Amino acid sequence: MKIQTTKTSLRQLLPTLLLTICLSVGCTQQHLPTEVLRVAISQEVAGCTVVGGERYGFASDLADTMARRQGLDLRLTNSKSTEQLQAGLRNGTIDIAIIPRTDRVHFHAYPSECCYTSDYALLKPSWSRIASGETILEAWQGKRILADCNFRNTQSYKALDEGGIEFNKEHIAGTDMASMLLKGKADAIICERSEAELLRFLHRNLVEVATIEEPCEVIFIFANRALKESFVNSLSDFSSTDDYAYMVDVYFGPISIAERFTQLLYRPTRVMGGISVWDGQLQKISAEMGVDWRLMSAMAYHESRFRNDQISNRGAVGLMQVTPVVAEDLNIAEGYDLADPTTNITLAARILRRYSRALGFGDFPTTDDGVAIMVASYNCGITRTIEAQRLTEQLGGDKLSWSDVSETMRKMNSPEWSAENECRFVRFRDAAVTIAYTEGVMNLYRTYREAIE
Repeated sequence: MKIQTTKTSLRQLLPTLLLTICLSVGCTQQHLPTEVLRVAISQEVAGCTVVGGERYGFASDLADTMARRQGLDLRLTNSKSTEQLQAGLRNGTIDIAIIPRTDRVHFHAYPSECCYTSDYALLKPSWSRIASGETILEAWQGKRILADCNFRNTQSYKALDEGGIEFNKEHIAGTDMASMLLKGKADAIICERSEAELLRFLHRNLVEVATIEEPCEVIFIFANRALKESFVNSLSDFSSTDDYAYMVDVYFGPISIAERFTQLLYRPTRVMGGISVWDGQLQKISAEMGVDWRLMSAMAYHESRFRNDQISNRGAVGLMQVTPVVAEDLNIAEGYDLADPTTNITLAARILRRYSRALGFGDFPTTDDGVAIMVASYNCGITRTIEAQRLTEQLGGDKLSWSDVSETMRKMNSPEWSAENECRFVRFRDAAVTIAYTEGVMNLYRTYREAIE
């Protein structure tokens, strides 16, 4: 396996790179991403595997890093054909395409850079009695082997195919290949190294019997030369980052991928076509409660970064950071597990519906202003928000306008102003925190609404 020096900078490079480009050449440059980074992965690249709603793969982690560290919204799509990638780059709907080196000829008009270089592994079921000490051709002649698309472009594939190995010519994803193997529909599978590590973790009865030292090179195709040039100029600054080295070790080195499963922070862009690993539960519960699940998702991101095991220093628990006091106030049955995602989401939805009604919006507000005021209540408490609405109206403002209510909240931070305006609270010390939280949730909520039905 070969991990090239040039790609060692990718872990932190592109987020900074994208900002550098926008500052230096302006965001009016054709195809340059601004708030959204649009990345598409070829169906022939094993750099993105979805397991339980979570994405795993070296290429997809790089793409996620590009966006996440620069505060960009990642729009990542997987399993795109060469024709779809070409069309996306041409019409400006894709900023970066991730493809195998063998497809580079189809993208000759665009600049590129190496993403990573790996090799292949041959896996079999642990109960298989086929000898593993012989050459692959000797041991597996006449046997059925599933191989990923990229491997079929190698000299090793050609030699094995001509030598009597029976290959399935269909395009089959790695997880599907593993399932077919374990169901007896194949004798072995050949897949890229990092994908093999993932499959061995998911299916403990898979064992590696051979390494095929064919280079599996994956590259980035950039939509324009400005992006490419800034990328190359910044490579040396990031060539030895510990963060990137750790990721390389996880996918290609000594760190078990099981460790990645336990350490991975849930992120809002990790499910293709969706938002988070919790989409199913959020959709179901929100529908039952009459709440927009995309709003709940935006709140879950800001509350816990989608971590169901999160506990704050104030005792707030889970995805939606619900406190035991609030749970008791909602008359939840004894023996509940507040960290359980279903329980946690249900309680948060009930809180939002209760607050919406108390604020006069019904089960769910019909305007963004109303939603923002409801979200602010979730952060600071309904009593504080109602007081801000009362004072806003007293001052001649609109109590249904988030702009007016948030301005009143800022004023409530001053004890002098609160005393002069007969505020029931001496001071709203966390007004800035509540306003920042609400603005952050609303911005993400708008992004989710635009991206997802």
